[in-house]
Amino acid sequence: MQVTHLNSLRALEATLRHGSFSVAARELGVKPAAVGQRVKALEDYIGRQLCTRTPTGIHAHDDIRDVAALLTRSFTGLAAALAEVKSGDAETRLSVTLPVSFVENWLASRIAGFHQRHTSVDLRLDASNRDVDLMSETFDFAVRYGAPPEPHLEADVLFEDHVLAVCSPDFAADHLSDHRRRSLKDVPLIDIDNRTSDQSWVGFEQWGRTFGFDGAHLGHGIHFSKVSSGLQSAIAGQSLVLCGLVESSSALGSGQLVMPFGPDLRCKTKGVYRLLHVRGRKMGGLQSDFRAWLLGEAAAFRRDIEILLSNRAQSRS
Repeated sequence: MQVTHLNSLRALEATLRHGSFSVAARELGVKPAAVGQRVKALEDYIGRQLCTRTPTGIHAHDDIRDVAALLTRSFTGLAAALAEVKSGDAETRLSVTLPVSFVENWLASRIAGFHQRHTSVDLRLDASNRDVDLMSETFDFAVRYGAPPEPHLEADVLFEDHVLAVCSPDFAADHLSDHRRRSLKDVPLIDIDNRTSDQSWVGFEQWGRTFGFDGAHLGHGIHFSKVSSGLQSAIAGQSLVLCGLVESSSALGSGQLVMPFGPDLRCKTKGVYRLLHVRGRKMGGLQSDFRAWLLGEAAAFRRDIEILLSNRAQSRS
């Protein structure tokens, strides 16, 4: 069996599945120009155009739509074959990719519970925000925040999120003792930049306008690119930080952080956290148990958050 132009075929499959060179490039870990060049090389080899570039995206020509679907099935099959080859490690090795903030601020305090159930497991946790192609890479699972995934991936919803303002108890006492206050003048602020593509994830200006704050005092402060940096600054009593409920939940539960304006001043996001895996791919016992464990932890977390928010609301009344 001789198969040529595998890189070009993979570039074509990803481009047609996403309808975009740039999205395909993120998945493949190359630049968009490289994807376009690989597709063009395949077209030159075959002797005709295979797709149409339009302002709304890249679309397969009518006569190769079935081929595009076949390519997706074929690369899924190759990934499954690789998983089978690795099956000797299936009961001892588990590999999961997760967002950096999720690992640092949610999973880190819980993962020992899973390890106690599987003390000999070789657990690989990839803390990364990059787009991952589960069909071609060797991860068993991905945890991702955002919109529903592609059809070839199966998703378990873990929990939703909200954006809210938090600070240390001492900072609240010094700067925000009146929770009815609707001006942040002279209040040190921290905002987290470029943390997600979810347009519903608000910054201070949008959050403040939503809840009637003076718009003249919402644009000042420090901007961090990493969630943990902002949270640590808030815990240290230096600022009011706008962040996600999921990532601040542990510090809120321990009392290191408080919600100075109460739990009602939070904005629900459209994106949710999901556990993803390739649809139809066989799971070993270790993978199945990790999935069950994480879903159980997520269910307990949802209950704990409901109690936390209810208790904080009652303390305001």
